[in-house]
Amino acid sequence: MIEQIRKCQKCGLCFNQKPLLEGKKECQIFWVGLSAKIIKNEDEIPLSPDTNTGMLIQKIEQMLGEVDTYKTNLVKCVPLNEQNKLRYPNKKEIDSCFGNLKKEIKELSPRIVFLLGEKVYSSVEKHFNIEFDKWDEFNYSYKEHEGIYYVPIHHPSYIYVYKRKKIEQYVDSIEKLVNSLL
Repeated sequence: MIEQIRKCQKCGLCFNQKPLLEGKKECQIFWVGLSAKIIKNEDEIPLSPDTNTGMLIQKIEQMLGEVDTYKTNLVKCVPLNEQNKLRYPNKKEIDSCFGNLKKEIKELSPRIVFLLGEKVYSSVEKHFNIEFDKWDEFNYSYKEHEGIYYVPIHHPSYIYVYKRKKIEQYVDSIEKLVNSLL
């Protein structure tokens, strides 16, 4: 599966840089961000602890203890603008890469899939024909689809930038949800 994704050229973003992927592994929790970042070294993984997003995810994972996790992005390659700066992926790029996300989920069969932010959860909603309830503050709901719980949550970078004083509440609400679903 990883090799198939590495060879994907559906949207052309692969010509900016190779896909940013974590090695295949068993997992109970699956984190899905929006798109890859610019790779600075060969050891990088999606949602790296070097980023604000990854730092919050790591904090949640540490609170969960012995839970196996996997990190990925909806769009595996980095979307760049004309000045080679990171940009949001467009609809065509998201739709082209969605099959890769499906492969990852099918192959790794997690118990919980966290969808980070509105762009990610609305894409999953569309492609899996699931209707999610939007969160209310830090009260997150989930939908079960083919034996997997899909949970739309605030993007960690949004929390880090706009709700920094509520990071503990964010982390606690996700921890409680995981403990109730695993």
